Amino acid sequence: MTEVHYIFTDGSKIGNRVGAAFVHYANKQEITKSQYRLADHNTVYMAEVFAIHKAIDYILDHDDVKIVSDSKSALMTVESLSDNGEFIWQIKKRLKDREID
Repeated sequence: MTEVHYIFTDGSKIGNRVGAAFVHYANKQEITKSQYRLADHNTVYMAEVFAIHKAIDYILDHDDVKIVSDSKSALMTVESLSDNGEFIWQIKKRLKDREID
């Protein structure tokens, strides 16, 4: 039986506190999780992008992992050909280097 791996990402802002996180599940069991505190001036969008960025860093050492995000805007930016923000550029480079669909 093949293990199914998923990484769920999220970013949020409550008051002035901004955070990002991801959690790795395999066969419905939590493998690991990571949480990050971002500077207060960041937006929820930046937190979402940061969470995806960190998840991609994490999966570089793991095979056959799917990233799941509820941020349509962040996913559209990653897919866009025109956005060259630092995190977006790094995400695109890592994905291209790994030839991940």
